[in-house]
Amino acid sequence: MTRPPGFPALSIAPPALADKLRPALPQWAMGLEEPGLARYLSLAALGSADADVVASGVGLALWSWQRAPLDPQRIELLRQTLADSPSGRFAAALAARTAGGPDAAELGAVLASGGMGLILRVLLPRLRDAATGLAWLAPAWDGLLRLGGAELPLAALDACAWPEALLPLRARLAAEVKFLYAAPALALEALEALVAVDAAGLFAAWAAYLRAELHLRLGELQAGRAGLAGLFAALPWHTHLGLKLHDLLVPPPVAAPADTARAVILVYSWNKAALTRQTLESLARTDYCDARILALDNGSTDGGGEGEGTGEVMEACAGLFPPGVLRVIRLPVNVGAPAARNWLISQPEVQAALFAVFLDDDVLLPERWLARLLGAAQANPQAGAAGCRIVSATPPPCLQSADYQLFAPSGQARTIRELPEHVNIFDNCAGALDVGLFTYARPAAHVSGCCHALRVEVLREHGGFDIRFSPTQFDDLDRDLRSAEAGRPAVYAGDVAIAHVQHSSLAKAKGPAAMGQIFGNKIKLEGKHPREVVDAAFRAGLAALWDDLGRKWRVLAQA
Repeated sequence: MTRPPGFPALSIAPPALADKLRPALPQWAMGLEEPGLARYLSLAALGSADADVVASGVGLALWSWQRAPLDPQRIELLRQTLADSPSGRFAAALAARTAGGPDAAELGAVLASGGMGLILRVLLPRLRDAATGLAWLAPAWDGLLRLGGAELPLAALDACAWPEALLPLRARLAAEVKFLYAAPALALEALEALVAVDAAGLFAAWAAYLRAELHLRLGELQAGRAGLAGLFAALPWHTHLGLKLHDLLVPPPVAAPADTARAVILVYSWNKAALTRQTLESLARTDYCDARILALDNGSTDGGGEGEGTGEVMEACAGLFPPGVLRVIRLPVNVGAPAARNWLISQPEVQAALFAVFLDDDVLLPERWLARLLGAAQANPQAGAAGCRIVSATPPPCLQSADYQLFAPSGQARTIRELPEHVNIFDNCAGALDVGLFTYARPAAHVSGCCHALRVEVLREHGGFDIRFSPTQFDDLDRDLRSAEAGRPAVYAGDVAIAHVQHSSLAKAKGPAAMGQIFGNKIKLEGKHPREVVDAAFRAGLAALWDDLGRKWRVLAQA
């Protein structure tokens, strides 16, 4: 494809670019989708004396704005970076139109309430005001996209008065709605409508990416790969594009039946009968590859009367599987999450297995999840754990977690006064809408406990879950950190996406008691992992990311 307008050409191929970026901007390999890190990397690259690094920073600023064109920080960065270009002038006009809007936090609270009547009463009259409509749309847009349907965001676009110069933005936002909610064929039509009004190619790179992703979702793999290859040739600095394209050209391995048969799938629950039933029914519909399944009722007290309790649901669900596949363990009391996990690990089936694969009790699983997940683990024999992409179970598709990496220990007291923090986890996806940029496999410091495949030999060497984190919170992170510090980090298998019905326990925590427990466990986590040990794990993890990225970019250069 022709280079999208505004993106500077580089003088070198991606492998040589990696050699420049690695010493100059080492965090570049972590990823470019988290807004704060992307802004920092772009600004830092713009200050480089190397023309190719500067070009990468300019390209990142332009890509980040096309990715979220109503974000005020991205608008301002583009104005600073490409002031004399069509994109820069467009951003300047947009900045004037979106200035002086409402408090983003207050508006976000209205949208998060989910009350359609309240949203319509507060928002739509302001959007219809030609002078201030876009200033209200800008802070509302992300929240509108997350409301679960296309009707309200499209109505918001219809309500605004759009000057002719800003019509490409309207078409770009409409295409985003269609991408998230419509069938791929209809979303492709919306992209064609964007191209028709975007004569300057203001959103050409973003449109090219979405088009390639839609072809992939339609099963048109050749068209999808070709689209991504053309875009990566124009944006050879793009970490996620390169990783995604590599794994499409060189698909990750799938575990052999003999290996998957030596896995044990582990589910534990407390007082979640309906969700547990849904999870086990979902598991029964997948190819679990002759793995054994253990389900632990952690002292549930639900049930009684006409309803089945969690333990009874587990026993009833045994009939969904061949005889002997699912065994139920019932504890008389709730021993907490770490102890429940350790109880399952101690079972003879697990001790004889290669992998112990934990699943949360509120997940929905794709067909071949286990063979693909364990394939990533087998391809990385040093990995102590494997995890995957965790997405929301209801539309729009949102990323709950992807590959977690370690930042360097800062020693700053960020959470608790006078507590220097060394364990700083980089949340790569930051709760973003899932547009397909995290479908790669690569090393990670930590993966979500929602789907957590643990190598049993590593559990024997470095221990299971620390019951000092009871009843829950950070015990899975602590286990992964201990493994990474011992040279057995995790591997992230992003081509596997598991839907999580609820949010993480950290996101759901409310009230003084729950928050106090989290802060208490954060203190324990910091106390267990000294700064010098975390720093060594951070350096090793960052080196592994660059080695992985460089190897894959070399493959792409030869493709």
